[in-house]
Amino acid sequence: MKPSVLIVEDDDATRERLEKAINEGGLFRLVGSVGFFKAAVALLEHSSPDILLTDLDLPDGNGLELIRMLREPHIETELAVVITIFGDEEHVINALKAGASGYLLKDDDFIEINNAIQQMVDGGAPISPCIARYLLSELSLPEPQTLINSSHLSDREQEMLVLVSKGYTAKEIGGMLGVSFHTVNAHVKNIYKKLAVSNKAEAIYEATRQGLI
Repeated sequence: MKPSVLIVEDDDATRERLEKAINEGGLFRLVGSVGFFKAAVALLEHSSPDILLTDLDLPDGNGLELIRMLREPHIETELAVVITIFGDEEHVINALKAGASGYLLKDDDFIEINNAIQQMVDGGAPISPCIARYLLSELSLPEPQTLINSSHLSDREQEMLVLVSKGYTAKEIGGMLGVSFHTVNAHVKNIYKKLAVSNKAEAIYEATRQGLI
């Protein structure tokens, strides 16, 4: 079955463009498309979409809170990508810290949204080019962080961390280890949390810095 997607976007025209791109792309199954925070919460709790595609600034709430909901045990949605007009440092960092796996700007070509989501499903981190340049500049000047003992990672997490660092996608890792890509993504999220990072690039950098890989 195709991975399912929930769109949360308050601008009608933008939401329709996203709906059209998802439906015509044929890679994913659209299970909901709403413009309000409360409606999105209800769908996350009862429809369990695989992927959340959300704006940040909503009329009755904030997309960051939707992303944070993915950490709750009863929520089965595992992946979230932000699509927004905000490209400033504060919005980007807050979204990645909340747990977003990707960050796209609305002025990017919407026809590529399916490729971006597929990249995320495969274990990547789809990020608009200008956002990526900013993150790379930040990573080039890392702030000191407290070292985390490698024993804090389970054997399975350590194994997956090595495979992720070698460039394997979540789907490929799942096939190698005999588990679903959902299980792989769950382990990867735990690794991010333990290393105090928000994405793959930061995880590899931090793991290398600590001598974990």
